[in-house]
Amino acid sequence: MATSSGASVGRFLLATLLAAALLAAMPAAASAASQRLSPERAIAIASSDPKVRPLLLANPGAHWEAVYDKGKDSWTVVLEPIGSHLVLATYRIDDDDGTIIKSDVSPPKSPPRLNSSTAEQLARRQPKLQDWIDLYPKVSASASLGDDRVWTVRFYDPKDNEVAEVKVDDNRMEVTEVRTGPQVGWMQARGLPDTYGRLVNRWWLLLPMSLLFIAGLMDWRRPVSLRTLDLLVLSSLAISLRFFNHGEIFWATPLVYPPMLYLAARLIRIGFSSAPRRSPIGPTHTLILVAAIFALVGFRLGLNNQNSNILDVGYASVVGADRLIDGRAPWGSFPTSDGTPCAGYRSGGDPVGYVQRTSGRCESPVSTGGTYGPSVYVAYVPFVAILGWSGLWDDLPAAHVAASAFDIAAILGLFVAGWRLGSRRLGVLMAFGWAANPFTLYALNLNTNDALVGALLAWMMALLAWPAARGAMLALAALSKLSPFCLVPLMFSLRHRLATLAGFVGAGLLLCSTLFLHGGSLRTFWDETMGYQLDRVTPLSIWTLPAYHPGWPDIGWLQQAAQVAVALGLVLLAVLPRGRKDAAAVAALAGAAMLATQMVSSYWFYPYVCWWLPLVLLGLLLPRESARPELTTPIREA
Repeated sequence: MATSSGASVGRFLLATLLAAALLAAMPAAASAASQRLSPERAIAIASSDPKVRPLLLANPGAHWEAVYDKGKDSWTVVLEPIGSHLVLATYRIDDDDGTIIKSDVSPPKSPPRLNSSTAEQLARRQPKLQDWIDLYPKVSASASLGDDRVWTVRFYDPKDNEVAEVKVDDNRMEVTEVRTGPQVGWMQARGLPDTYGRLVNRWWLLLPMSLLFIAGLMDWRRPVSLRTLDLLVLSSLAISLRFFNHGEIFWATPLVYPPMLYLAARLIRIGFSSAPRRSPIGPTHTLILVAAIFALVGFRLGLNNQNSNILDVGYASVVGADRLIDGRAPWGSFPTSDGTPCAGYRSGGDPVGYVQRTSGRCESPVSTGGTYGPSVYVAYVPFVAILGWSGLWDDLPAAHVAASAFDIAAILGLFVAGWRLGSRRLGVLMAFGWAANPFTLYALNLNTNDALVGALLAWMMALLAWPAARGAMLALAALSKLSPFCLVPLMFSLRHRLATLAGFVGAGLLLCSTLFLHGGSLRTFWDETMGYQLDRVTPLSIWTLPAYHPGWPDIGWLQQAAQVAVALGLVLLAVLPRGRKDAAAVAALAGAAMLATQMVSSYWFYPYVCWWLPLVLLGLLLPRESARPELTTPIREA
């Protein structure tokens, strides 16, 4: 009777999550409705406003640009003078009835109120700036006035490296922004919670999600246990995120490493241990988790539809899929900013797009979009084929639906993995672990492709008993963000190596065929993926963070030593631990390998939690017997 009930719960959960995947596409499909107005008609409506006539008289030759917003079903029309990115007037016009929803008309241009000297003086009065430039023996400065009537005052160290930047509003004669160190060149270091994660960063959402994650996964019969400590440490990454959201990168970056180091050590201990453990889950607990999963999936999809944005990660994935649909290799063919500006200008003065010299099409630039493996771009092909792409970095419905689909695929993969390797109830627990984790929600709200890596690794574990299938899933994961290549020695240490190799090579060759489409080559692929990553110096790694602070010691030598140690450890996983590994050991060692690889790299970001979370959850929570069982014999609860 209990078995029948568990099967019903499993089938019900699978059917509901699959239905949610279909519903995820509905908002984007609805937003793809055809436009009614033409660009000429939208411009005519804007130019008929009496308030804009003085600007037209004062700026002979000023021209209009009109861009359709599918998501809002409206037009954005801007008036720009010749030879300048200054926006004189902006209108938002309803596409259905042609009414002006909102207008912003600038007053006629007047002479600057400040000069370069006075702008620099205002900048130097800022305590944050003064504290920073005092770290350098000598700094020089320059000031320039932009088309938006904002002075940019730049400060340089003796080697002519820009170390600080201050924005001064000319109209109000006051400082609006101070950027120091890594904040100059890295948006991620500036503390922009509305750009990275949006509502997920609010304490009233992040804290309850973290508590729900802990409460749902902990063993309530033994609240004081290593299991509870593991969950607390995993959730403690939110402390680093808090500093990140305030632009305190010299606190945020180091605070990432203690939780990851602890988890890696715990997983290595589990992987080399054969101590038995149980993960009992009662029927009441299971029912609560099932209800929570349904609620969380609906909440996640709704938040993605209503309060999310798309980073360059999601945009580049859409562009790469578009190139594959056109029969071109993505690497080396991403849109650049070398052509003529088109489609108007953004609020900061940057053009929306550029006419590409290769195709003559107006596209938004993302020149470094080729950093991913073929799995990413192939995965986005169905979504771009169905929902299309305008050529611009707009609402990108394909990216929204793809991110939602990967999120649901990860939940389903964890459910099946827990079911296959433990029990249906354990599958529910695993699925809840992803759905309740605030960092998987963070990645979803950024519409990145990171959940794809987690989904592929979750399904690799779900198919662990089938050597060819697990080899194919490993190839798909490794050729997405490349980091899962670290799992190759471990996975080839398992039984049936030839079948695993056949699946890995077969899937890998099929994916790598995209490298040789029109315009592609191995050299271009290497340069834009590993070549680009190996040369990066970022403030999101303790190893390269000293490059942005003159008071931090150079620990590049320590990174190299750590990389050698990790590489050696990964190779040793091909023969250690001795004997056959059970599913819990495989998951634990795989999770430790992913964590170690991330820790010694020169770049890390919070959505990367998606890469190793499925392995960590399975490694920490899968039950095991005293003797290691065959992978083909899953452990099930009585």
